[in-house]
Amino acid sequence: MPDKASDNRPETLADILREEIMDVPERVSEICDLIESAHAGRVQAFIYYGSSLRELDNPDKMLDFYVLVDSYRKTHRNPIRAFLNTIIPPAVYYLEHEHANGVISTCKYSILSLKAFERRSTGSALLSQVWGRFSQPCILLRPKTEAIVKRVISARENAVRHIAAETIPLLGETTTPVDLWGRAFYESYRTELRPESSVERATEIVKRYEERYSRITEILYQTDRGVTFLPKDRKSGAKFHWFLRRLVGKPTSAIRVVNSAATFEGGLDYVLRKLKNHSGVDYQPTKAERKHYVLLSPKIGWKLWRLGAFS
Repeated sequence: MPDKASDNRPETLADILREEIMDVPERVSEICDLIESAHAGRVQAFIYYGSSLRELDNPDKMLDFYVLVDSYRKTHRNPIRAFLNTIIPPAVYYLEHEHANGVISTCKYSILSLKAFERRSTGSALLSQVWGRFSQPCILLRPKTEAIVKRVISARENAVRHIAAETIPLLGETTTPVDLWGRAFYESYRTELRPESSVERATEIVKRYEERYSRITEILYQTDRGVTFLPKDRKSGAKFHWFLRRLVGKPTSAIRVVNSAATFEGGLDYVLRKLKNHSGVDYQPTKAERKHYVLLSPKIGWKLWRLGAFS
């Protein structure tokens, strides 16, 4: 934690978020090189997040990035992908790479414009996909300019404040930072197709960075660390907001996942296996759906929804 005594100013959210800078293993840098080459001149910054960040030395963990770009049209070779990236963001790509030492890295990266990232980090975005995910620890890599750093940090500050505000009304008058943020991420996870669908799993993830969340809670609510006394706003529509996110979020996630299947060979089968493991629904696509699964991804997503793949 930085020493604030030297400048006599209180710690801010930006201070905490700017701390999340570190050197990454060479294999991570190599994957970033490949992504930049695939979308030459368009990448403004990477945001590295997820389980591989929490287990940085484990090469078996899939790497997860959000890749912030300046133009969908210029980023994608396929105009259909560019259009879908605009209406159903982000576009998700899959990448495998064998390094010189024989280690094989797998990577999933999501394309989102910097402007969309800023917009989706605020309360104007119903779904928590961005403001829920990036209120958690992550690393900003290869920003093109300091102005981009400031924009990403500002967006993440908004994300932190918004998810806290949407969670506080769900709690009692007394809670702890671990309970607050564990509940926040549990609610967020429940709106997507994710394995971390229990309070216990979300709380376990929070405890890895307990000091971080205690510091954030201090800043947001001007409280001492440990037990935090929080007002319960009974007039808030937070419960209804989370209900809407669950109602809309899972089918939206499914459409996005099916759409992402276009980025690698066997992608549709990969997605359907993932959904089968999640829900037990064993869907067999038609010949037309296999041939045109990008264009027909909304239809496939709707059929999977009707079968209960997103419950």
